[in-house]
Amino acid sequence: MQVQLDAMGKAGQKISRAREKVLEILSTENACRAWFQEKDSNPAATFRTLSYQLDRHGDASVLESRDKGPMNIFRNPYVAKVIQGDGPYGVITLNTNGAFFSTIARVLEVRKEGGPINLRGTRLLHVGPYDGDTLPAQVITLLHEFGHVVDLLPTDQDNVDGKSVENTNEVLHFCSAEIDTQTRRGFLSASH
Repeated sequence: MQVQLDAMGKAGQKISRAREKVLEILSTENACRAWFQEKDSNPAATFRTLSYQLDRHGDASVLESRDKGPMNIFRNPYVAKVIQGDGPYGVITLNTNGAFFSTIARVLEVRKEGGPINLRGTRLLHVGPYDGDTLPAQVITLLHEFGHVVDLLPTDQDNVDGKSVENTNEVLHFCSAEIDTQTRRGFLSASH
């Protein structure tokens, strides 16, 4: 696996770092591991079998649309995807333009009635409460996708009705304490 990630350059380094943190979380007794064990008796072993690929042509812009009334709806570029219930040896595809690797994206206004698309500046990207292109955002992304791999989370392709956000919140419910502990530990040791 490390050879495959090394071949991806800087992107592979980021995946490798987040992957190691996820393996630490899934290898120790904690609420996150216990949650994954509802579907997989040895989640760390299954997670270890996963491989990664990059989508260099994935969505790169935040789409802004105005619904009826004063509310604007923002649809961020997708972060990652897997085949639902793929199990061991599944593949996580990461969008190189999404919040796993990027902190901001340009905003394009899309009108329901059609017409030209307008550039509306930029917007910060997040995964749950975490800023894009940070270790916590990367770890929660891999845990979220792993939840789909083992069929612990329901499908949320294209974030229909906010399902992907709900799934991220479910992962955070069980895993945020460990994510914060593991990523803080990694940050503190790297800064010494």
